[in-house]
Amino acid sequence: MSKPEITSKLAKIVGEEHISDDLADMIPYERDDQFPIVVPHRPDYVIQPATTEEIQQIVRIANEYKIPVVPFAAGINRKGLCIATHGGILLDMRRMTHIEIDEEMMIAKIGPGVNFTQLVVALNKYPHLRCLTPDAPATASVLANYMLRGIYPTATRYGIDHLITMEIVLPNGKILDTGSAATPNSPGPYCGIVNGPDLAKLFQANVGTMGVATEGRIRLYPMPEKIEIRMIRFPNFQSMIDPAKQYTLQNLVAGVWVMTFAPLALELFMNTKNITEELFAALVFLEGTREEVAEQKSRVLQIAEAAGGEDMNFPDFMEKEFLLDHRYMRSFIRGWRKGNLWGCSCYGPLKNVTKYYEASKKFCQKNDLDTLHFEALPMHPFHGELTYIDPCVMWDGGKPEEVELVRQLAKDIRASFLDIGIYGFFRAFPGVVNSQELGMYGEIWRKIKQLIDPNNIMNPGKPPLP
Repeated sequence: MSKPEITSKLAKIVGEEHISDDLADMIPYERDDQFPIVVPHRPDYVIQPATTEEIQQIVRIANEYKIPVVPFAAGINRKGLCIATHGGILLDMRRMTHIEIDEEMMIAKIGPGVNFTQLVVALNKYPHLRCLTPDAPATASVLANYMLRGIYPTATRYGIDHLITMEIVLPNGKILDTGSAATPNSPGPYCGIVNGPDLAKLFQANVGTMGVATEGRIRLYPMPEKIEIRMIRFPNFQSMIDPAKQYTLQNLVAGVWVMTFAPLALELFMNTKNITEELFAALVFLEGTREEVAEQKSRVLQIAEAAGGEDMNFPDFMEKEFLLDHRYMRSFIRGWRKGNLWGCSCYGPLKNVTKYYEASKKFCQKNDLDTLHFEALPMHPFHGELTYIDPCVMWDGGKPEEVELVRQLAKDIRASFLDIGIYGFFRAFPGVVNSQELGMYGEIWRKIKQLIDPNNIMNPGKPPLP
């Protein structure tokens, strides 16, 4: 079938105003913030559905004519996840912004186009409730972020799994409801661990390669009476590790970020000048009643001082922004003042974090990149000393020489981390996760993909298939 005929079929589903194959409309979707590294690819169509039923019809047509479909939630796209590698339909779901809050059950039902700002505004009617917000822009899709298990300042206490059940449109156009949503006469889609395997997990960490998530049911949490943030300076990187472990094991903090900034990285982050020393600091989030926070702070500072740590005078403007960020929404992103931010996020044991840091610093120096910001976050549950690790480099994608340096840095750090030993990578980014390296796990992952999506229409070119 010709492209005009396909366009006509799709237009009958969503209306002509919500579909385009015009070049000017395709160009904004062909790249993301990593475009100097991730090769841009242009979709053939951009379509903006408003309902699950419309997505079902679109996917059926795509499956019949073997047209690739790339789900695109709220417009925040990183490292090529939503780039139409093989063209096809870019499914822009920003019109799907339905929100339903069940105060009694502490659950929110959300569409894929709902961003964190919209959910936070909806929750303003329930001041005793909150959603947990990630280290991502306020315009990021809540459902996409929860599906891909974003990283949250509170992950030391609450972990990163806040998605309970989902509604998925499969590549054949049928609907899959996971967990208790599938039980006849269920009181609600509020439980994932019933009847058999938790199928939400099968789709949760896949990057739109097995279906389209059209609704998520997520956990809400009580709003604490008080939130306080402390920044504690340490003499070196290793001196932060044991305090972070003690904070986690004793449940003293909602989050503890073990961080270091190269001088230039700190200048860019703080928007200041003339910094000459590397900063080693733990950013600590305290939550609870006023009495609980006071007790937590006392114990946190005692442990820090025993390891050579010193409570810093937190700049007033930063504390206000961090509090707004942590309590309500992700309101600001610092550190992108050079234009681009690269990271190699992964998970590993806390005891190895100093090795990851030293390797990151070594290869930044080797590649003449002097903007390293390294951070690590112990996470709930802390079995295996589970820790999120993220070496970040600020760079300028407009300078070809820096692009090549970052390309080499990515290869060096990935190989070094695998040599040290990690639990795995943060997300199934193309070029980072290779299912061929994962033995039988990777083989079964590929077979499940082929079983659910035999025509390989869902976001082709992304893991698990090359």
